[in-house]
Amino acid sequence: MLSFRNKLTPQDPENIRVIAQSTGFFDEKDTELSADIAQYILEEGDDEEHEFIFAEDDDKTVAFACFGMVPDSEASYELYWLSTLNEYRGKGIGKEVIAKLLNDIKKAGGRKLFLKTCGTDKYAPTRMFYEKCGFKLEGVLKEYYDEDEDCYIYSYKFH
Repeated sequence: MLSFRNKLTPQDPENIRVIAQSTGFFDEKDTELSADIAQYILEEGDDEEHEFIFAEDDDKTVAFACFGMVPDSEASYELYWLSTLNEYRGKGIGKEVIAKLLNDIKKAGGRKLFLKTCGTDKYAPTRMFYEKCGFKLEGVLKEYYDEDEDCYIYSYKFH
């Protein structure tokens, strides 16, 4: 049975690495950055910029989301990373993590949640996933990541 937690454990930096690497979507830099943020929070306490949600299946961490409030905003948030362990993909876990994330942000008074994703063909299923979860395309930044890699910016507006 799937359960959720927001509190980091000492195993989470490695859990994050394993989950992110399993997907084939995250490069080493993003994988290490998300794990390093978790490690920093464990060592130094809350960094006020990043929060995590973890999904567990029978005590095995199978997905995570990292998000935070947009700096200098009063009620806007950004989803930095969402990842599900590859062998658990396609089972609805990502949608459940998004539902938990949206619920938590709404309870905190969030007005809008933003995310950025790549515009290449490889990320077409990712973009479709977010659209099915209720996110709307806000804009496209041409050549944001690289010469042939646009950035798609999505948002979810809370009502």
